Amino acid sequence: MKKRNVICIIFVLLLALACGYFYLESRPQHKLLQEPYARSNKCPYQYINPSRCEPATARKKKEYIVLRTDLNELIEKEKKDGKLTSAAVYFRDLQNGPIININDQESFIPASLLKLPLMITYLKKAQDDPSLLSRKIKVAGDVGTLPQNIKPEQTAQIGQTYTIDQLLMLLITQSDNTSWKVLLGDLRKNYSEDDFVSTLSDLGIVDPRKRTDQQYVTVQSYAAIFRILYNSSYLSTVMSDKALKILARSDFHDGLEAGVPRELTVAHKFGEQKNGDEQQLHDCGVVYYPPNPYIICVMTRGYNTDELKPIIQEISQKVYDEVKFRNQTDPSSQ
Repeated sequence: MKKRNVICIIFVLLLALACGYFYLESRPQHKLLQEPYARSNKCPYQYINPSRCEPATARKKKEYIVLRTDLNELIEKEKKDGKLTSAAVYFRDLQNGPIININDQESFIPASLLKLPLMITYLKKAQDDPSLLSRKIKVAGDVGTLPQNIKPEQTAQIGQTYTIDQLLMLLITQSDNTSWKVLLGDLRKNYSEDDFVSTLSDLGIVDPRKRTDQQYVTVQSYAAIFRILYNSSYLSTVMSDKALKILARSDFHDGLEAGVPRELTVAHKFGEQKNGDEQQLHDCGVVYYPPNPYIICVMTRGYNTDELKPIIQEISQKVYDEVKFRNQTDPSSQ
């Protein structure tokens, strides 16, 4: 008797569950009104222009006249103080904003700035052959070295084996000259050095082999590379994002980074070169100030790297302060 009662109870429960299921299935399904907006606001990429994932409303902004004047005055002051012989600045508001060009046609020695186009050359090839980045290279004993005033904390070691991806990371984050020589040698061996030259040409930088002097890069031409990466207009969105992510891990913190709050991400590349008694120091990149990212490129000449670092820092700080001030006021007044 008890067994029959248990069976009846189980049957009733199953019948109730089945009825409930069919009732729920028969009800009209109501979509959440916010769902399409939530989906459109999601972008799988961290570093490229978010408008690549969703449309953005452009707004016209006023020129940065006061900032331009302040930067010019700072440069002239540092020149009078003997800490600086010349400087060039490029600034671009990445939210449809104005541009500042100061001495934008003055040429400088690119030095380690060329490491970025070399990385782009490899990432371009990796779009067609993703396995390229995992290919391994052993650092030969005869690779040679190049002098560096700003010493990297990590370098590719002779006798050790690295993937292309690991060498690219050292090339950019540490500005490692050994990785530069290994990758350039690999390019000549397995591809062609002309591929690197083609990348330079595509990015708006002249072929170094056609110049009699070393000074052939300007703030405007080099800053354009970061805009190309940000808008993923040369590499794919995946590779552009990867390039900027690597640049954001740079181990050089004494230039642009020092002029903005520590929590801000800066995807940048620096370069330094001794030229006789003269010293050149440059730093260029994207500052990811959340309401308003921007590109800034600063190139300097002087006689002491330690005196050039704080100048780049102060220029970076002045630019950041102005961008922040504008975003704290009514956007329509910008």
